[in-house]
Amino acid sequence: MPSSQGALAKFARDTVSPIDTSSTGMELVSFGITETVEHLQTNGIRGTRSLSKERNREGLKRVGGPITWHPSPLDLDFFLPCILGAAENADAFAVDEALTSFVMGVDLVADAFEYGDLFVNKATFRGAAGQLVELTLDCIGEAKTDLSYPSLTLGVAAGDVPYRFFEGVLTLESSAREMESFELTIDNQLATLFRNSQTATAISPQNRIVMLTVETPYTSSEVGLNTAAFAGAAGSLVFTNGNMSTTFTFGNLQLNPKTTPVVNGKSEIVQRLTYQAFRSGSTREIAVTSDSTA
Repeated sequence: MPSSQGALAKFARDTVSPIDTSSTGMELVSFGITETVEHLQTNGIRGTRSLSKERNREGLKRVGGPITWHPSPLDLDFFLPCILGAAENADAFAVDEALTSFVMGVDLVADAFEYGDLFVNKATFRGAAGQLVELTLDCIGEAKTDLSYPSLTLGVAAGDVPYRFFEGVLTLESSAREMESFELTIDNQLATLFRNSQTATAISPQNRIVMLTVETPYTSSEVGLNTAAFAGAAGSLVFTNGNMSTTFTFGNLQLNPKTTPVVNGKSEIVQRLTYQAFRSGSTREIAVTSDSTA
């Protein structure tokens, strides 16, 4: 019998269990969500250095891991509420104190599983010259069950096309800036609780840490970015494909940490700028507008 090949794996998402024919199939780069069963054993004095299997017990069952893919505007319609918290309101996605959970199904060829009550611990958007924009969701969940994987067709709608890096426009200090790469992270800092249960009983977000790292040229046009006022300023990152667009708007971006450029050989000197986004008055640290209509 041939081994299970990653190329033949299948993935699906949904808002609720179970994964079935009404769920949405996905194309992923990698799937790292798994269930890990911890091992508990005694470590007492027993008159020997040998450990006895009879004293071992199963510990906590933890569910979580990353998924990575090139998201489309339709994907973002589904996942932005899971990343930020609030439901879509006329293409606008705002942060909220609570988070929305989701369900993932995976067909591993030899077997299939459903991972339920998944929450986004950290979302990382990244891109570089010549690449598609990529998204990694580090997830924490409550349950894994066996699954009879349904027959699903991958989306072919116009809104299912991923963004290219060069379709992005970065605005810092009120001016559009050239960039070599970017990485945007939204860290919900989830705490997992196990109350009288082998599996998670509650998954609670703590702080929301939003970081934006960009690599720009270091010329007279950009040198001022590195010496910007400590108070920071608003900024945005916008991707546009025809009528479709996704805009990340930051309430206040402050360099954290502020570092000067280095010289890595004879190539062009660039600066790596790391910003932390903060709430400014009533303006939240991040808000997203995403239009998936082609």
